[in-house]
Amino acid sequence: MRALLALTATLALAQCASAPKDEPRPEPVAAPTGYLVIGVAESAANTQPEYLMLWRKVDPVTGGFAALNGHTSFEAHTNDNGSLRVRGVPGEFEHFQLEPGVYALDSVFAILHDQRVNYFAQGVIAGPERPSFEIQAGDALYLGIWELNLEEAAATARLWRLQSDDARALINASTGPHLALTLRQTQTLAVPCAPHRTSDISQRQVC
Repeated sequence: MRALLALTATLALAQCASAPKDEPRPEPVAAPTGYLVIGVAESAANTQPEYLMLWRKVDPVTGGFAALNGHTSFEAHTNDNGSLRVRGVPGEFEHFQLEPGVYALDSVFAILHDQRVNYFAQGVIAGPERPSFEIQAGDALYLGIWELNLEEAAATARLWRLQSDDARALINASTGPHLALTLRQTQTLAVPCAPHRTSDISQRQVC
């Protein structure tokens, strides 16, 4: 949790004054971003798989998903060494800096490790309706705790709870500067999907 809310400085928009011509010019300022915290928790009935939850940016022109890359997507997953846990709060939490825009849930993916064999469960939302949210530059949003599960060999996700008490617990557990988190309820958005494999050698499918 040390790293979670000690990122206040990254949310401040840098202001660069004009430098005299005889002085070196400052480095370009990074594009403004928003800050998001999301919790993930396995269903009590299915705690063994490793779950991955993929959110992607929606192209405002086409209404479809933007090209999949590190700038237009983020992925929360369980049993991650980099995830954050808080005593008394279920699940684990991950944080992301995101470009402003609308993001929607693309898919869920589960990997079940059974000795030397891995089993995969897809959870592509063919849709088109799916959870979504908007984030703006300077926002610090909390998206709640999402329950990940296996249902009839398909990976699923649903919002389990979105509570201010959990957000306060995250803030109080931080040893860095405290950062106010705004609870953000997802909205249903229609985004078309044509499921396809991420590569010829991968079993995973995305929109």
